[in-house]
Amino acid sequence: MSIAPQVLLDGQILPAAQARVSALSDGFLFGHGAFETVRTHRGRPLLFSAHHARLSAACTALNLEVPASAPELADRVTRLLASVRLPDAAVKIVRYRELNRTAELITARTLPYSAPDYLRGFRVMTLRQGERDGRLTGLKTLNYLENRLARETARASDFDEAIFVTPAGRVLEGSSTSVFIVKEGHAHTPPLSLGVLPGVARARVLALIGPERAHETAFTLDELLAADEVFLTNSLMGVMPVCTLDAHKFRAHSPETSAVRHLFATAAE
Repeated sequence: MSIAPQVLLDGQILPAAQARVSALSDGFLFGHGAFETVRTHRGRPLLFSAHHARLSAACTALNLEVPASAPELADRVTRLLASVRLPDAAVKIVRYRELNRTAELITARTLPYSAPDYLRGFRVMTLRQGERDGRLTGLKTLNYLENRLARETARASDFDEAIFVTPAGRVLEGSSTSVFIVKEGHAHTPPLSLGVLPGVARARVLALIGPERAHETAFTLDELLAADEVFLTNSLMGVMPVCTLDAHKFRAHSPETSAVRHLFATAAE
């Protein structure tokens, strides 16, 4: 995975090394900002209206200026992709407090997932985390260190992802993913009331499967381990099968997960 050598800062394309953030910026000093990570295909950002809506809501909650309209912001993304010649990319849009104004930074990098990841499936570990009820619950903010450390812990232990579980045993979400289980042909994912991120891919999967077979349901770690299938979602990976959870093994090529992955990929085209 490589990062493009140019970024778009406040509407201007610059070499990444020349992009500057003030040392007194609240975004830098306190993580006062919000971000979205968007997948692009052939130079076009996917599911962009949902990403734009979530970013706008986060900016409002954080007392930041909301971004430009969805078409205008998508045009900025397209400009950067054309400049760096990277049509299929992972794009990060960051809005943060820069002294007395809201600044915007857009970066692009190559997609982090490849065909072997989906063939093998993800190896996932569990980590304990307390109940969520803070003001930042459900927002994708620059205060992201706990998630980053969870990902580092997983990778240092030869796992691909970490799933947060409360002391009471309730499953929340992954460090950068939403969690789904499949049981008797029905898909279940933890409800937003537990403080999980309202994932764009998560919402898309729920809509694609439909309310008769997809449910927002709290479940425990024991129920997760007893599931027929487990898969993860985010905007970059789409639908990723889980082959290992701690020491427990799942089939990576299970029928429901494969069908959902195909549905998601087809709908995103």
